Amino acid sequence: MHFPSERVYKEMRSENASLWIVPANGGSELALLIKAPSSAIKALITGCSLDILFGKKGPYLSTGVRILDMPDAPMLIAGIQREREEHEALARLLVEKQIPVFLFNEMDVCLAWTNLAITETDASQVAFLIEQKPDLYVGEFSAECSHVLDCFCYSSDLSHTYANAVQIPLVIINASLEPWRTNKVNFIGNRGYQTIIIDDQNEGEIFERAIWASLESVFPLTLHKGPQVKIAEKLREFTDVLAFHEYGSFLIEAKDLSVIQAGYKRDQERRTKGVQKQIMKAIGQLRGACKALANGNRIFATTGEELDVVRDKPPHCIVLITELMHWGDWHDIEKQFMEAMQSTGAFFHLLDLREFIELLKGSRGNALLFDYNLMERCKLFLKNGSVHIRSQMPSNPSVQGTSPDKAS
Repeated sequence: MHFPSERVYKEMRSENASLWIVPANGGSELALLIKAPSSAIKALITGCSLDILFGKKGPYLSTGVRILDMPDAPMLIAGIQREREEHEALARLLVEKQIPVFLFNEMDVCLAWTNLAITETDASQVAFLIEQKPDLYVGEFSAECSHVLDCFCYSSDLSHTYANAVQIPLVIINASLEPWRTNKVNFIGNRGYQTIIIDDQNEGEIFERAIWASLESVFPLTLHKGPQVKIAEKLREFTDVLAFHEYGSFLIEAKDLSVIQAGYKRDQERRTKGVQKQIMKAIGQLRGACKALANGNRIFATTGEELDVVRDKPPHCIVLITELMHWGDWHDIEKQFMEAMQSTGAFFHLLDLREFIELLKGSRGNALLFDYNLMERCKLFLKNGSVHIRSQMPSNPSVQGTSPDKAS
């Protein structure tokens, strides 16, 4: 387990994904921190390769990690190293040639760690790259930083194009990793707790727990996992996660991308089709939940208490997946969401965990603001007809705003 410094934690909360090479334990040790999507973290702990990349253009040093979580579309997480303490930590790493690595998910929680080693040859190549004058840049994330980062991403995969990007010198290290150790993370709420262990075989259950943990502070007394609905004389699951406030309800169907059990070697097409199949199933489940809500069917918590859910306002029906891919044809999915809204009168949303957390952060823990942001997002979907929508918190010029980049 690693607790980032105040500076790094603020940057981590503002980033969708990034990496930091920093001093740890009062400067007595080093640490490589990687924030990545949960699906990529699961791929890493099940054995996929991790490359570390360094690129330099003038005084600007780019760093990145490439996670080979799909054979035809590895994930690149990249950033510009802009802090003096990180430059010093990297110089020290090139001498010591080993460093512990800590993985953080979309919720900024440390889920796993291991030790990483680099060879003398790799260390020498990086040292030669960064020792070229002028001195490494220290300062705010500027327009030039953004341009250099484009050059870095382009140089790491020439099949992607970026405006005005040019090739720059790169050093790529195939990291040697010890077996991963996973952390047991407990989220404690007002009426219970949920435990997340990222390598648990029941991936769907762990995903639902993560959703509960994300929402608990927003709906401390009206959040329920696995509520039941009474239809005729039988109780059946109403939805995976239910939350409500005085102005509406939030019905969530969670569909996790299996990596621990299914493996990480599926290509883009196969993985995308699998996710789309789960989304279609979730839309049907949410349609059924809307019907039960409109019919006045009684809804109960798992403890047996009847829930006084809001029925006179359109609910938010959320299909929440681990990762939303941009590859493939999504027209049928988009059509199904449109038809579901027309037939039920509810708001329907497709979010991945990254977007879900971004909306919660932007709502500052306020249920009314979360409700409003979802409605505005739904309007944008109806206007553009695309499920590929990304929300963005107000910009912070001191934070570099990098994100994972899927190669095609």
